[in-house]
Amino acid sequence: MNMWVYKLILAAIVILMAESIAIMKYGLSKISFEREFDTLYANYGQTIHLIETISNRKLLPVPWLKVESRIDSGLRFGLQEDMNILQDEFHISVFSMLPYTRIIRTHNVKCMKRGYYHIKSAVLTARSITGTMSVSRDETTDAKLYVFPRVLTLSEMNFPSHSWQGDRVVRRWILEDPFIHAGIREYNISDPMKNINWKVTARYGTLQVNKYDPTAQHRLMIILNVDTKQNQWTVTDEPERVEYGISVAATIFEYAHKSIIEAGFATNGFLKDMEKEPIRIEPATGRNHLTRIMESLARLVILRSVTFHTLLDRELEKNSGNMDYLFITGYVDDEIEERIKRLRAKGNAVEILKI
Repeated sequence: MNMWVYKLILAAIVILMAESIAIMKYGLSKISFEREFDTLYANYGQTIHLIETISNRKLLPVPWLKVESRIDSGLRFGLQEDMNILQDEFHISVFSMLPYTRIIRTHNVKCMKRGYYHIKSAVLTARSITGTMSVSRDETTDAKLYVFPRVLTLSEMNFPSHSWQGDRVVRRWILEDPFIHAGIREYNISDPMKNINWKVTARYGTLQVNKYDPTAQHRLMIILNVDTKQNQWTVTDEPERVEYGISVAATIFEYAHKSIIEAGFATNGFLKDMEKEPIRIEPATGRNHLTRIMESLARLVILRSVTFHTLLDRELEKNSGNMDYLFITGYVDDEIEERIKRLRAKGNAVEILKI
């Protein structure tokens, strides 16, 4: 073999060693990584985007750069050639960075589960061409997303057989009450014929219908019990029942907002990544108020902070009467019944929806 071949091989070895040492020392230097969702709020089942931006602000190229992080399986990522997903939770992206370049990747993400998602960190790993040398670094990220609970239509509210009164309870809040008359308005194609006011129609010369207010013009307070059985010790083994109750609550809050009904929320669960304290939001109206309630429903952990009896005792202390209560609970025992009687004695209406 000619001498120049040996020199070429030796030069290649030296270059690769130098590259490996450079990657070890400077591979992650002046590398920045950012990650964000394209929205703060999403609905159940909605497809959104997670945007990754990585920059190499130096002369040294990085031939192989890996970004790995753990992301809750409630967010389902679309298949991409440059991204691996392990066990539904570990996400790995691989980049090749030239000098002074920036790469932006947009991942399709489908929201499969109600929740609060906060991607706080990622691990960056730079590796040499030969793969013999590598260096890693933890990177702080701040991608936040609220996935609101599924909002049901009336036809989707399939109440369990043991909740014989459920349909009646929810209909009270989301259907108009024909006994409360609130004026006249012009007819539209969705109005039933029975609502046409013929006398006023004759006067104006165009079809006019009676306008009705919902029964729930009083202040509404929804109280959710995250325990599904009496004397429950730990987390419920039937979380799907509580998830259903959360969706029912979200449905009624959406209706209350559209109908300008003051509505509030309380539960003996607590908020993810916050102190283990029960939640209570005073009845109010407005878009900001609805957003606050939906954030709480998204962030709600199905694990009690206090017993339901304790929650009701606190409600009795705050209550001054003239409130309409809807209890969403998996059971009603003697202690709950006793507190319901006390609430009613103070001039409140109380309905129970068993889930």
